[in-house]
Amino acid sequence: MPGIVLLLPVVAIVVVTIHDVVRRPTLRRLALRNVTRRRGEALLVVVGSLIATAIITASFLVGDTLGASITQMGPADEYVPAPSLARLPDIAAALSSPVPGTDGTLPVVRSGATAASVHGSPRLAEPHAAMLEVDFAAARRFGGDAGATGFAGAGSTPSGVDAVVAKDLARTLHLKRGDSVDVYAFGTRLRLRVRGVVPRLGVAGLAVQDQTNSPNVFVAPGTIARLAARPTARLASVPEAFVLVSNDGGVFSGATHSAAIRQRLEARVRPVAAVSVTTTKQDLLDGAKEASKSFTQVFAGIGAFSVIAGILLLVNIFVMLADERKSELGMLRAVGMRRNQLVRAFGIEGAIYAVLAGVAGTVSGIGIGRLIVVVAQRLFNQEERFRIQLRFAVTPHALVLGLLIGLVISLITVWATSIRVGRLNVIRAIRDVPEPHVVRRRLRTMVLSGAGMAFGLLLFASGVAGKAWFGALAGPPIALFSCIPLLSAVVPRRAVASLACVGALAWAVVAFTVLPKVFDNVDIPAFVVQGVILVSAAVALLATNADLSVHLTSRLSGAGTALAARLGLAYPVARRFRTSMLLGMYALVIFTMTFLAVFAKLFGEQGPRFSREQSAGYDVLVDSNPYDPATPQVLRAQPGVASVAPLLRAFPNFTTTYRTKPMSWPLTAFDKSFLAYGQPKLRNYAARFGSERATWQAVESTPDLAIVSDFFLRRGGGPPQNQIHPGDIFSVYEPTTGRTARLTVAGVTTSDWVFNGVMVGTPWAQSFFGKDIALARTYVRVRPGAAGEEVAARLTGGLLSHGVDARTISSIVHTRLQQNEGFFTLMEGYLVLGLLIGIAGLGVVMVRAVRERRRQIGVLRAIGFPARLVRRAFLFEAVVIAVQGVVLGMVLALIVSYQLLANSKTFNDQQLGFKVPWATLAVVLVAAMVASLVAILGPATQASRIKPAVALRIAD
Repeated sequence: MPGIVLLLPVVAIVVVTIHDVVRRPTLRRLALRNVTRRRGEALLVVVGSLIATAIITASFLVGDTLGASITQMGPADEYVPAPSLARLPDIAAALSSPVPGTDGTLPVVRSGATAASVHGSPRLAEPHAAMLEVDFAAARRFGGDAGATGFAGAGSTPSGVDAVVAKDLARTLHLKRGDSVDVYAFGTRLRLRVRGVVPRLGVAGLAVQDQTNSPNVFVAPGTIARLAARPTARLASVPEAFVLVSNDGGVFSGATHSAAIRQRLEARVRPVAAVSVTTTKQDLLDGAKEASKSFTQVFAGIGAFSVIAGILLLVNIFVMLADERKSELGMLRAVGMRRNQLVRAFGIEGAIYAVLAGVAGTVSGIGIGRLIVVVAQRLFNQEERFRIQLRFAVTPHALVLGLLIGLVISLITVWATSIRVGRLNVIRAIRDVPEPHVVRRRLRTMVLSGAGMAFGLLLFASGVAGKAWFGALAGPPIALFSCIPLLSAVVPRRAVASLACVGALAWAVVAFTVLPKVFDNVDIPAFVVQGVILVSAAVALLATNADLSVHLTSRLSGAGTALAARLGLAYPVARRFRTSMLLGMYALVIFTMTFLAVFAKLFGEQGPRFSREQSAGYDVLVDSNPYDPATPQVLRAQPGVASVAPLLRAFPNFTTTYRTKPMSWPLTAFDKSFLAYGQPKLRNYAARFGSERATWQAVESTPDLAIVSDFFLRRGGGPPQNQIHPGDIFSVYEPTTGRTARLTVAGVTTSDWVFNGVMVGTPWAQSFFGKDIALARTYVRVRPGAAGEEVAARLTGGLLSHGVDARTISSIVHTRLQQNEGFFTLMEGYLVLGLLIGIAGLGVVMVRAVRERRRQIGVLRAIGFPARLVRRAFLFEAVVIAVQGVVLGMVLALIVSYQLLANSKTFNDQQLGFKVPWATLAVVLVAAMVASLVAILGPATQASRIKPAVALRIAD
């Protein structure tokens, strides 16, 4: 409904513009004349307008790219597990006749393995490889589209010692056709010959549940069963056997009816085995949709500051164009043109600019989006197990939507500015006399002022009562600014306006502290609104008291620069609206950049603390092949190892009250050894346990209790919309056996950097999962004096046959934090566009100011002012505006970030501390100053070279 209400004025603007272009030739010619007469000005307007479209388009493209990259799943729609390898033929036979809505099945056998290169030094290894058996011919027929399976050019099914490897494994081990590769599984080394390489696509790109890449090696049928059946086989976990099912329809449309087909499949196989069918493709599509939406919101939210800066630039340009054409507009009104016709002529001109800017902005958005994807690709792929191959997706939906939103923003901005332009006095306009500053106490103004106050108070009250952050945050500033006309009747206007601005500033800073429950788990739009309120109030406060800066600057300036300072400040004080727009551009963007820089530095320095909270007193985390894991006995025998804590791992499905559709998530079972040296930190826990340690001990020894992380069953980013709390109950489903159980949350961890997932006691896990849970992870404590990194490296290299991947817990946390810092840096780079808008806006204003002030400059030069003084005055003016905007944005961001960290519940009492990123802020300040000086140097030099005689004779 709000979207329709917003769309109505846009439709009206478009209809009126088209009507005027077709039926009003005078207005059309007037608009076209202004566009073609001064093409430089037209180019400035187009550049100022295209930024918003470019940023919005880029945010949509980034989201679509992530969605397209995640959805490389091919024709497999459902996953039907077999209770054991021996029961796979029974499941396949039960599904041999098509289930309604499906068009094919494909049996698959899979086992974890370790793959290593044979030649080269040092040897390359992939401890998380997967060995699969698939009939290649059946795989190509599966789903009716061989190209979507990944096996289109793979040839026949491997036999003997031949193998086909996936592209991810070939990249890691530097394999090519004809190379040899060693595969370790079930305590046996198998040397295979690479016959070919298949892409990460469809069935060929099947990924293991706890990783996103596909280090697969396809072997001859029967190989896994033969290795597992050897008398010497170390069989910690049984091989995985399942049937993939393809639905009718295409790769994406086939998943539409997965829920109904899932029920039919379960009914079909129930006489054979009570298994739980997983709708793999629909789950993946849902995850892609959530991740895409999250990324779009993040980039659109951060980009909103740059969009607002672009809008301010557009308003400034149109106001300056109107002021420059003031005499011309006055003459048009004098010869009979009505006010609405003047507005519509400007509207036609603005529509031309909007269309040109929309097209150019859409094209620019493709380039910006591509650059973001390239940087994000590097951030995603810092860890080998979680590599994502981003495919830049330029979708018509994103382009059209970005173009339309950009057009809407430009049209509304232009028409709103045009209405202001139309309200001119004809006589003063013809004579180019400034409008007098008269404050009239009209009845209409008073009524609107009272209505605004009432609206702001009601908005605030409803926001607090309904825990709606927008009303609670925006209500008081609206009421404060609305009361200015009313109170100005009895109190000097400057005092009223200043107090209103200070009040709005104070509320925007302390709102999160005063009303923590209202602002719990707010998303990026809340910080956008907070930033706009803070900057608007601060800029209004500076504009209201701008004349005080002249006296202050005069006193601080030396004798040689006092006159230049007075001249430089005279124009900003006289044109407060334009100056405010410039300050807003700088301050908004710098506010956001500083805010991000503070939190980037903050989280970057939390590595040691997060490691301590996660480690439970251990040093190294060892992941190994669950089919042939490194046992506690094997690990204790390694040099440098003092003690170990074995953990069992499984990947069942879960549901909660806020996520009713089953979702796969890791589950980790621990015993008393895990708590020997401490325990991971809990954010909160059930009061009946009394302490964090008692909570962990209760979970270890008591069935049906669990500890979860605060992002349990979450996909995408941003604050959780629904949080899980101690005492909540959730369900767990074991797909292979169809068993279900209900667990109660005993505590919630502050973070889960190593992704243990749901933590339960080992006795309960073994009784529930049986053979479907295996030793796959171990915490290792190193001996005193031993270096954790060295011990981890020895474990990885020395226990290759067990698929050991050992890393220090601190290095895991450091890598995750590096990714976070990388995204903060990416966001800051994204905001550079907004800073460029502010710098460009300053240059545009100075160019127009030189043109507008040619006569004044000529008079100054004629009475003896030297050229260097004129140039110095322009430079001083630009520096003062830039410094005010940059310092204002930085100070506001530092105040808000300190308030959020020190006095609010936004970060769950984590006591993160507060540090100012001085180096980053210094770079931003210097870069902004240098760029601003470069932007103004040309106009300042041009002003100093104006000949007095020429300037005094200029009529236009």
